[in-house]
Amino acid sequence: MIKNYLLPLPLFILFSCAIAPPTYIPELDDGDIAKNKVYVIRDTGSSDKPSMVEVKINEISFGSILATEVAFTDINQSKNTITSTYTNIKNAKCSEASVDFDASPGESYYFIVFNQSPHSRIPACIQMYQTDLANFQKTRRNALTRAESNAGDLAASFVGEVILGLP
Repeated sequence: MIKNYLLPLPLFILFSCAIAPPTYIPELDDGDIAKNKVYVIRDTGSSDKPSMVEVKINEISFGSILATEVAFTDINQSKNTITSTYTNIKNAKCSEASVDFDASPGESYYFIVFNQSPHSRIPACIQMYQTDLANFQKTRRNALTRAESNAGDLAASFVGEVILGLP
């Protein structure tokens, strides 16, 4: 009798920790993606969660973002430099990352900011890369903090070893 109740318990725990969908952004979520924009998502994990990252294009700030947040702005120049910088961390090595890109009329550009040392207790080298819309949206839907990722690994390990009896 107890065995019948214990089996669903880990599954309930596993699936009750649902992750909220990303914040609604009309420019990304209303069907047609808004053009002539640059979008930046921060996927640095929870290790440096309280640290803000300021995002600039051509030295003009257009947002400060926390983990899993998105900043975006219009672009109208052909040559651009996008920069992401930790705002409240003075001694972190590699506290800034920049990417140069050429913009074409009618196009949008997507960037992901991440932490080079995701398991560090303090912010480490910040990195950024340009990506496509599909990968940007995938990251946006799955922008987990490192703590949530580790919890998922732990739950999967528990299900595999305890419930399914895998080695």
